[in-house]
Amino acid sequence: MSLPLPPPISALESRLGLPAGSLQDEDKARAEDALDDATTLALAEVSATKAATWELDAPKVVRLVVLKAARREFENPQGVNQETLGEHTIGISESSGVYLTAREVAQVRRAATGRKGGFVGTVRTPSAFGGG
Repeated sequence: MSLPLPPPISALESRLGLPAGSLQDEDKARAEDALDDATTLALAEVSATKAATWELDAPKVVRLVVLKAARREFENPQGVNQETLGEHTIGISESSGVYLTAREVAQVRRAATGRKGGFVGTVRTPSAFGGG
């Protein structure tokens, strides 16, 4: 079974605890935009070749990252991180909109390369002075 990106609206509805097909009109448009934006951010972390492949069939972890980022955007489009009812207080963070956490970026990159982290090792080059 292929897992194309972006995931279908029904996958986001499931994550939101909603029946499939329940998002309509403006909410459906917001959900589609959130899925598209999250997909764009995830694919921006990999090569163009890998991104093209993942648009047709993405690893499960990448699909999960896209759904989590889209859900954050859908549930909290203004980026509110604090709210008080008595005497009304609200706090809006600078991270409104779709974003990937550092951990999610690492998961996407790991799915692309198969490696947990960056390259650590040595590179040997011939000496310009001969003999080795």
